[in-house]
Amino acid sequence: MRQLSLLPQETWLQNGRFTTTLPADAPIIVSNGVGVDSVALLVELHRLNVVPDAIVTALVGRDGTGNEHRRFYTYLPILEAWLAEVGFPPIQYVWYEMKRQAKHFPYWSLAGNCLANRTLPSISFRRNHSCSLKFKGAEIDRWVTEQYGERPCYRLVGYDFSEQYRAARFSTKTKPQGPRSRDVFLYPLQLLGLNRQGCEAVIASAGLPSPGLSSCVFCAAMKPEELDELDAEALWLIVILEAHAQINLKKIRGLWGHGERMTEYILRRGLLPAALLNEVWTKWVAEKRPSELGNHPAVNADEVLFAEVHRLAALCR
Repeated sequence: MRQLSLLPQETWLQNGRFTTTLPADAPIIVSNGVGVDSVALLVELHRLNVVPDAIVTALVGRDGTGNEHRRFYTYLPILEAWLAEVGFPPIQYVWYEMKRQAKHFPYWSLAGNCLANRTLPSISFRRNHSCSLKFKGAEIDRWVTEQYGERPCYRLVGYDFSEQYRAARFSTKTKPQGPRSRDVFLYPLQLLGLNRQGCEAVIASAGLPSPGLSSCVFCAAMKPEELDELDAEALWLIVILEAHAQINLKKIRGLWGHGERMTEYILRRGLLPAALLNEVWTKWVAEKRPSELGNHPAVNADEVLFAEVHRLAALCR
């Protein structure tokens, strides 16, 4: 996979096209995570008169709800309206679909995957955020292949100047001989020298509100105070996932890794009723799976998980 290094703008962009070894009409595909960097990338492309051929957003689950912060779903119509206003293509949505028989239960989201396998996202184990690669990067790759076959494309990713390590890691995951190995991955925010503060300024200059950070509501990268802002459904999701994974955790304690569990923080801060939280923890931490899951292979982990989350949240209203 090829990348552009940090070069003066005029050496990599001319008349709204990128200048590398790819053909002049190579499709321009934007991976859009709907976070600060991704939105700033779209605004900068508009400023530079670069009109992408496609803007692709991967939903963490085909239902499109539950895994990511509520702000993610709130921001989508704002961004879609701006894209239409400036003449950019509409967002193409993709999501994970199971390709083979599940080991335990079928699932269609990262949260469902964790429940089905009694585990936690890879980032909790400090495994280079491969959960994002599976549920986002791989699905965007699949969509690009379905649309463009083996035709080489420009793949634009919104990593700002402070995230060069992420760009290097992201670029090593495409199979060397796969159809996407012909693509050129570009990180225009880094080429433009924009850090997170600069990205916020770019978004404000377009008259758009900040989308905030893009992540799942149970991401290990969240700071403790971010849990204070979560709604009851997100908090119950954290508790259930953390409890159900305990039986298989040997080297870490919970979603934050070796330190305090998110559940312990929720309990300490009084974010959920203590008695009910302890009851739910006891139910889901047990060696035998709760009766809602049963042993039937047709039971979908996501359906069980979010039905329980909604039920518990209703009790807290």
